[in-house]
Amino acid sequence: MVVKARKQGNSIVLTIPSTIKVPLNTEFSVDVNKNGDIVYKRIAKNNYDLWSDPAYDDYDYDTEIKREYQELGYNPREVKPVGKELANEKD
Repeated sequence: MVVKARKQGNSIVLTIPSTIKVPLNTEFSVDVNKNGDIVYKRIAKNNYDLWSDPAYDDYDYDTEIKREYQELGYNPREVKPVGKELANEKD
């Protein structure tokens, strides 16, 4: 995905495509690294509630879990404990 810097008033603007689903009024800090890359970081709010964030309304958690299992090469829920974790379960 490519966006182009454009002039608006006295500012240069980079648009955020709607497919990225950034909630309105989200605040970011902006830095420029030594390579000249612009880095936006969302400012965490003390009262931020992940569960009410509309950016995750259509998030496919099942696909994410399957991707993680594929990346691991196994499903951790299906692995029988074999070592010290057996002793820890009795505590």
